[in-house]
Amino acid sequence: MKIALFSESYLPYLNGVSISIRILQEELTRRGHEVWVYAPRFRDYCDALPTIRRFPAFYTPFEPDYPIGWLWAPRLWREWRQQGFDIVHTHTPFFVGMAGASWARRTRTPLVSTFHTLYEEYLHYVPRVVPKGLVRRVLRWHLRRYYDSVDAIMTPSETGATVLRRYGIRKPITPIRNPVLPFPDLTKEQARAALGIPQDTWMLLYVGRMAPEKNVHVLLQAMPHVKRGCPNAHLWLVGPGPSLEALQAQAAALNVQDDVHFTGPVPREQVSLYMLAADLFTFPSVTESQGLVLDEAQAAGLPCIVANGGGAPEAVNYGASGLIVEPTPEAFVEAILYLTRHPEARERLRQAGLQKRETLSVPAVVDRILQVYQKASACAAR
Repeated sequence: MKIALFSESYLPYLNGVSISIRILQEELTRRGHEVWVYAPRFRDYCDALPTIRRFPAFYTPFEPDYPIGWLWAPRLWREWRQQGFDIVHTHTPFFVGMAGASWARRTRTPLVSTFHTLYEEYLHYVPRVVPKGLVRRVLRWHLRRYYDSVDAIMTPSETGATVLRRYGIRKPITPIRNPVLPFPDLTKEQARAALGIPQDTWMLLYVGRMAPEKNVHVLLQAMPHVKRGCPNAHLWLVGPGPSLEALQAQAAALNVQDDVHFTGPVPREQVSLYMLAADLFTFPSVTESQGLVLDEAQAAGLPCIVANGGGAPEAVNYGASGLIVEPTPEAFVEAILYLTRHPEARERLRQAGLQKRETLSVPAVVDRILQVYQKASACAAR
């Protein structure tokens, strides 16, 4: 098949959406499909593959590292309609995704879309002068209109599917969790040696964006109390984001700057090293549709502590492979100290999480995505 993927989020920007698209692109290509990616243009960035096409883009002061693609791209449209794609798969419902949906309809190409993000949880990025209630109503109207126009919908969790049905969307929805890449064959000791982390450190880990909706401040507030119960505990915060400097200042104000390590953005393969090196994964966000990083952490053998909200509890099978706590510093302190003192509980969670290596392997997940492509093609042909 010849497949076009459209997304507002794509490399070099790192988040769960862009990583999942790259994994999908590589696996489909490995199977012999021809895959093109359409995404916004980044400043001073050149793609290695000619099948990655970039929309003209603009930047906003609210997310200065995240370009927004222009909906109007006549040169790309002229090039695109000559390609003869078999399927269009959009991953965002905004400008780039709207272009992909429009082009699919104009050429009668089967259209699939994945609802990756609980967008209502990100309304704090809207300028204060704009009424949030109005934005919420417009957003729901747009999402309902957009997803009702496609042939098939995928979501990475049942949580996302529930949200879409609550919006009144009637099209078929198939929950398919995003895939997890295999990890390098390294022990915890080897991973720590590669990262320069002392072997006797009790290593807590968070991987994700440093942004208000991720609740990372909860972990910082927990650290002074964790240190009293576990003196050799250290917290690694891996990832970039607009709140990075504010969180560093908070760590200093709490006097835990020597115990909290901010890495900023790191290469994907280094993220795997951090996961293999850690003792516990801590995730305070309540705004996730899926929380791909939680599946990755479990596949790495990490017991997880997750906040009770959004799709995170679903990621740990509602407590079977991770502890679910309230999104408060006190709850995280209690759960962290409990797991530091109960190795049998850590091992139970670790063994349950390791099953993700098979159920969410790249081939298994892409098999399910291809089935949705086939159903959408059959639907569009009727």
